[in-house]
Amino acid sequence: MATFFPAYNTYPLRPATAPRITVSFRLLREGEVTTGPKFLRFYRGWANIQQPEIVFWAEAGDGEFTQSYSLSLATMLAQGEWLACAVDDAVPRKTRAVYMTLSESGTFTYNITTGEGGGDVGSPATMDAVVKVEGDLAEREVVVIERPLNGQWRLAGYGPTPAGNGVIDVRVTDGSLYAVAVDDWGAVFTPNLAVLAGQVIRPTQYSGWLYRVVEAGTLPGIEPEWWAAEGENPSRPLGTARAVAVRYFRPLAHGPIPVEVS
Repeated sequence: MATFFPAYNTYPLRPATAPRITVSFRLLREGEVTTGPKFLRFYRGWANIQQPEIVFWAEAGDGEFTQSYSLSLATMLAQGEWLACAVDDAVPRKTRAVYMTLSESGTFTYNITTGEGGGDVGSPATMDAVVKVEGDLAEREVVVIERPLNGQWRLAGYGPTPAGNGVIDVRVTDGSLYAVAVDDWGAVFTPNLAVLAGQVIRPTQYSGWLYRVVEAGTLPGIEPEWWAAEGENPSRPLGTARAVAVRYFRPLAHGPIPVEVS
């Protein structure tokens, strides 16, 4: 049975050993601080839009910082991407929806903006992306940046490469484009964290290796002695879970690269 967060901070008691993160938001309107009330609601996806899982809000008169919530880290990681929808009902009303991941404590900035008035957004185009890791096709997130003739770098687009191949939608102006494939940096080791197969764990002191969970379980209460991949790289116990050591590949940029303008 799925576990859901009830809205409006009425969470049931959790075991004291279950790792949690404390999260709040700074809500802006078109990049500016305003005093009107604002709401930010988290959903598991568009199919669940009638059931908000977490609700943050900024009070009228302040309009900037929300309350803080203590959230189950395991639940946040298990969901991965959350649909975060914000609204500001001050005239003219503004709303925005994006996908977000939350894996650590902090106060995060969310800008409620329509994207209007943002200057040149460029012409729509597509870019074929192929990512290989040590000669094998690999799924990665590809980020495309552009250096226009005015010299001010801008984000042109981003997207995944399922099975190692993907078509990235971008918007281009008059500059050169460069692509960066970003590896999974993982979640930092947290004692007693429930983990699922496929999740990546990062030691608190990174020394060249990350650890991909291959069997679900709970991380140990004390950070273990981490290991390097050897031979056929068999899985090892990581608390009640099992994991294999994997390399973290630092991002490399390629370019200038061609695109096909629509």
